[in-house]
Amino acid sequence: MPPKNRRNFTQGHLAEIILNNLPSGIIFCDSECKIRFINRTYADYLGVNQDEVIGKSITDYIPGSRISNVIQTAQPEFGFKCSVGEGKEKKILIVNRIPVLDSDGVAGVISQSLFGDIGELKDLSDRLCLLEKKINVYREKMKSVLSARYTLDDIIGVSAGIIQAKELIKNFAITDSPVLLLGATGTGKELFSHALHQESHRQRGPFVSINCAAIPQELFESELFGYVPGAFTGAKKDGKVGQIELADRGTLFLDEVGDMPLHAQVKLLRVLEDKTVYRLGSTHPQKVDFRLIAATNRDLKAMIREGKFREELYYRLSSMTVNIPPLHRRREDIPVLVRYFLDRMHRRDISWTEPAMEALRVYEWPGNVRELKNVIERAVSLCKGSLIDITELPPEITEACANDNTLDRQNNQTRLPTLADNERRTILAVLAETNWNMSRTAKVLGISRATLYEKTKKYGISRKQGGMIS
Repeated sequence: MPPKNRRNFTQGHLAEIILNNLPSGIIFCDSECKIRFINRTYADYLGVNQDEVIGKSITDYIPGSRISNVIQTAQPEFGFKCSVGEGKEKKILIVNRIPVLDSDGVAGVISQSLFGDIGELKDLSDRLCLLEKKINVYREKMKSVLSARYTLDDIIGVSAGIIQAKELIKNFAITDSPVLLLGATGTGKELFSHALHQESHRQRGPFVSINCAAIPQELFESELFGYVPGAFTGAKKDGKVGQIELADRGTLFLDEVGDMPLHAQVKLLRVLEDKTVYRLGSTHPQKVDFRLIAATNRDLKAMIREGKFREELYYRLSSMTVNIPPLHRRREDIPVLVRYFLDRMHRRDISWTEPAMEALRVYEWPGNVRELKNVIERAVSLCKGSLIDITELPPEITEACANDNTLDRQNNQTRLPTLADNERRTILAVLAETNWNMSRTAKVLGISRATLYEKTKKYGISRKQGGMIS
């Protein structure tokens, strides 16, 4: 015995049921503009009974109908306005008129209403506009998150080490090969990675940054490669796009790459070789096109000997290496950096005493530029006037300065006027960098041209020295 809910439909009956339940109105007129079919929705628009209109002309109900035009031209009309009804019942529909062709030509026309009235179209238009605005907001947010913020101009310094590192960035930017940035904590590896992306042809693509030391090892692969739904317990039901896929057509920056787990290193090497990535739990490869920049403050060669870093990955990364010098090897950059950070804080009114600047010069800066920035912010917050003295500096810096002076006295060494010597070296370094352009040099140093001329005269600096720093 068949189930009670099973029904037998003829093809014609089934088609009629389907058409009558559509939310859009449907009319079929023959080549003489007579109605041969009208569904329930369109009949409701016209305020008529479905059966009573069959065989009658469409113009009896829609005087301005263009169905005859479509019959004559055999060309469809899409998105036309059509008035139906009268008085308060009058509606403006948006309709398509589609010719039905057979071997003899136009057999008839289907008229399809897209909306119950033009108000529905306006509602849809408003919703689409709102949706587009939301998409644009999310797009801008995504662009902001996945974009590089710094350029080479944000890397401040006139020392030979910094100038050489910036030149390497420019040269490496024209390639697509991986680049390895080596430097102690706080030297500015992140700035260099951003600048490299900005200098490359991928600058309009995403810049995805990952700190390998900040991700738990058990989550590293899912973060880097992504996963499909149900890949593991606790996985999101919709899966997750990995950071490598997000970097497609752009740059992937792996900071602290020495902290990457060994199993992830193997997979990353495979991605670099095949240009494909497999999400966890998936057997379908995803094509990816990205440029890899890695950075570390660790000795990767020593880690290779200890079995903590894959040798083949190291050689894949290290063909293009940029060594970023620590601050204690670029002391001539300290006055320039001090002025730069003060400008960033909108405190051009503040200057430093000779003892305070000398203390900065003597200190070893284990935290590098990042530590210098923090020291300047601290000193500005403690400064009561417009002159920062040594008393506004942290104890570790003043103690280092005192120890340095004590050691000099013990060795009976006569120190040159330290601030003057440092200032002279800085001026010469900037002059050499700007090719002795006095206006640019004054701007970099944060002083007026008149002051620069006074200082060059004071220190006996002339172009005859050829820019050499003595």
